[in-house]
Amino acid sequence: MNKSELVKAMAELSETTQKDTKSALNSLLKMLHQALSEGEKVFLPQFGTFELRYHLPKQGRNPQTGESIEIEGYNQPSFKFSANVKQVIND
Repeated sequence: MNKSELVKAMAELSETTQKDTKSALNSLLKMLHQALSEGEKVFLPQFGTFELRYHLPKQGRNPQTGESIEIEGYNQPSFKFSANVKQVIND
C-alpha cells in the first residue's frame, strides 16, 4: 500500500474527503518528523513507539587502501510495534 492508497482507505473509513485526509496525514508526518528531529520519543497507544537510537562512533577500514578510518556516531530512527499490533498480525 502506498500513500495515495492509504489516504483513499482512510477517507473511506472516516467518511471524509481525500483532500482533508491527505492534509491530516501530512500534518501527522510533519509533527512526527519534528518530534524525532528534536530527540523526542513519540508513543501512539495501540500502535507503537517512534524513537531515535544513537550509534556510537567506531573504527572502520577503507577496503581499497586498508586505511583505518573513524566512522562518526549517528542517530537512527527506530519504530517498535505495540503488543496489540503484533497480536493482530499474528492472529
